[in-house]
Order: sequence, then structure tokens, then C-alpha cells
Amino acid sequence: MAMNEKNVSVKEMGSVSSESMDSFHSQAHFWGRATLWLLIIACLLPPLYLSFILNHHPGWDAIAAGVVGYAAFIGIMWVLEPITYYPTLGTAGTYMAFLTGNIANMCLPCSAAAQNAIGAEAGSKKAEISGALAIAVASLVNIVVIISVIISGSYIISVLPAPIEGAFEFVLPAIFGGVLGQFAYKTPLYGIIALGVGLAVLFSPIFSLIKIVICVILTITIVLFLENRNDGDKNG
Repeated sequence: MAMNEKNVSVKEMGSVSSESMDSFHSQAHFWGRATLWLLIIACLLPPLYLSFILNHHPGWDAIAAGVVGYAAFIGIMWVLEPITYYPTLGTAGTYMAFLTGNIANMCLPCSAAAQNAIGAEAGSKKAEISGALAIAVASLVNIVVIISVIISGSYIISVLPAPIEGAFEFVLPAIFGGVLGQFAYKTPLYGIIALGVGLAVLFSPIFSLIKIVICVILTITIVLFLENRNDGDKNG
């Protein structure tokens, strides 16, 4: 009797947890879409004001040429980034990350570090919640830092020694290296595979705009193949 009551209790807890996450996702979608639409409107207001109130419209030909040129250069990332980052960012984290920006050099590392700190498995509910909280805190800190830099940044940069100022170019590669090391530490073989694929694609005569896509696709394909083979060996 006690065992049956325990099983029922576990099932009820699982149901409540599932309902809570569904509610959390529903709220994340509502507020995420609302804030992103508000941001889009806010971004469009200045050019609309300059174009149609102050009569400084550059012409639709110039706008179309700019859109096409920019899309040809970075358009692939509009599709690739949400798909690539979602497993680590989660639903709420994805909305916040694309709202605040600095995804690769702030949101993604902070989310991954928070998940690693509490031992959360990637893609789990625990990982999603911890990642969302980490991105929220990182975004607030980023706003404070940006305001401080805007107020005093030009002075600070002017007094920095040239070697330190030149070192800023290595910040983003160092962050990517840190994230790679963090995940590769758990499964070194997959880290070596990702690094090898990246180097091979980097030095191959492939169109630069699709190199990132090819790296992601090849690495995921190889890892999935190895995972399926390992599962087959275990079952066999």
C-alpha cells in the first residue's frame, strides 16, 4: 500500500513539474514575443522619423541594396544561430539572448557556466532554468557596465597602454576556447573532433559564409554517429 502511494506521489510530482514548465514556456513565449516586437518597433522609429518626418529618406533602391548586401553576408546566421544556441539557452534564454545581444560572447558562456556549476544535464529542465537565470543576471550586469562605459569609456580607453588595447582582439576567441574546453572536459574525444573539423573547414577552400554551417553540421553528424554506434554496441 505504501509503495503504491509513493508511486502515485511521484507521478503527481512529475505532472505538477510538467505543468509548471508548460506554464513557464507559455509565459516565456508571451513576454519574449512582446518584448522583441517592442524592440523592433523602437529600432524602426528613428529611421521612420528621419525618412518621413524630416524628409531624409535615402530611396528604396538604396535600402533594398543594403538589405540584400547585408543578408548575403550575414543572413545564414539568422537561421543558424537560433538552432545552434537553443539547446544551451532554452526557450526563455533564447528570447533574452536575442533581445540583449552579445549571445556568443556573454549569454552562451554564462548559461553554459551556470549549468556546469550546478551539474545540470544539457537540455534538461534544470539546465534551462539555471541558464535563463544566468542570462538575466548577465544582461543586467551588462547594462550597468555599458552605462558606465558610455559615461567614462572614451577616457578609460585613451589612458590604456597600446598592448592592452590590442589584446581586446583576442577576447572573443578566448571565450570560444573557454566554452569548448568546458564541454570538451566532459567528453575529450568530442572536443578533439570539433577542433579537428573546425581546423579542416577553416583551411579548406570553402566559401567563408558557409564555413560555420559546415562545421556545425559535420560535428553534430559525427558525434551522433558515434553515439548511435556506442548505443548499438551496448545493446548488442
